Amino acid sequence: MLRNCSLGDLNMRAITIRALCLSVALSVPIALAQDENMRRSYIELADRAYKMQQATQTFPGRRMTASDNPLPLPSAGLPSDFDVRYEWEGELYGIDEFNERTHSNALLILKNGKVVTEIYRNGSEPETQFISWSTAKSFTSTMVGLAIEDGYIESVEDDLTDYLPSLIGSAYEGVSIKHALQMASGVGWDESSYDFDDLSKPLAYQWENSIIRQRYRFIEGANRLIKETEPGLQFNYSTMESSILGWLVENASAQRLANYMEERLWHRAGMEFDAVWLLDGPSEIGREMAGGMLAASLRDFGRYGLLMLNKGKAGARQVISENWIEEATTPDSAAIDYGALYDDYPLGYGYQWWLFPDGRFEAQGLFGQLIYIAPDENVVIVKLSAWPEGVVEEMEFESYVFFEAVISALQDF
Repeated sequence: MLRNCSLGDLNMRAITIRALCLSVALSVPIALAQDENMRRSYIELADRAYKMQQATQTFPGRRMTASDNPLPLPSAGLPSDFDVRYEWEGELYGIDEFNERTHSNALLILKNGKVVTEIYRNGSEPETQFISWSTAKSFTSTMVGLAIEDGYIESVEDDLTDYLPSLIGSAYEGVSIKHALQMASGVGWDESSYDFDDLSKPLAYQWENSIIRQRYRFIEGANRLIKETEPGLQFNYSTMESSILGWLVENASAQRLANYMEERLWHRAGMEFDAVWLLDGPSEIGREMAGGMLAASLRDFGRYGLLMLNKGKAGARQVISENWIEEATTPDSAAIDYGALYDDYPLGYGYQWWLFPDGRFEAQGLFGQLIYIAPDENVVIVKLSAWPEGVVEEMEFESYVFFEAVISALQDF
């Protein structure tokens, strides 16, 4: 109230108001700079195990709520001292040593849908929302399948531009949904390393300008890319491809990816905890980072593995068709066949799934996030890690040796 005040009082109030406005104006860029620096430092090695558990405090996101009827994960009833011995480079190790050697944050072993082992490390707990990195790509693939079953998309043989006209005139014109699912679009993209300081690499450039600085959405970088080969001829791992698939589901369904996934997958598959799709910009305009930034609990990653193991069923409910699961986990061309992806690398590729010659398959993410599915033995293993580098082949293949030892130890169970 300004009644009964002098001119001097008014001038003083004006000065105070101007000072307050100046303070607010200065504080906004400082806060934004602090947020940007926090996002940039997230990828650094320091405190990585903790950071893998705290992504939702660093990046904006959209929440998916838990199911009202979670799929039960009963105990397998094995002894509390159950252990697995495996040999690596001439030495024998157990579960605790495996977790320490390969920087596990959490480990879940399921046999016949029951919990054999559930371990949380580095301060994590059942409610912790671990960032999945590229294991999110496999979820995005499933959402494409659900969008087809719901009639939003006609077929994987359709061109991306049938649903994403913004890509007309880009290198993705003439690329089918199937080619994008199989990472065989023919569009140039170099993801051969994860040095996020090297902005000459497309992933690092997009990470800096989209995820860190939030100047534009990640998928907008698609128009900067060039065609290198005809679609279907060569596997070329690309986070851009997965991001475009998330955009495809969003456009086709006319829903935010998180909203559609919450109703169609998260609730129906009986997920126990909330999950968060992290965004490539502020919540009002950011898109879900479909290529690698879903944050969820260890148990719910396990439930997703069971969904795939059980050919699309969560309990008695058929969430996604058995035909889609079969199609998504089969390499159907020379470009993605077993051993064709990289030199001396035995895996093949499906619809955003890594495939083993023995019929097993996995979702795989940066810094050691693994959802390993062995249909032949009814086993799912989820390992969430904090590797010192994005890709550590020694830890990856030691993990596979450990997984094989687990499966052998559980054969009579």
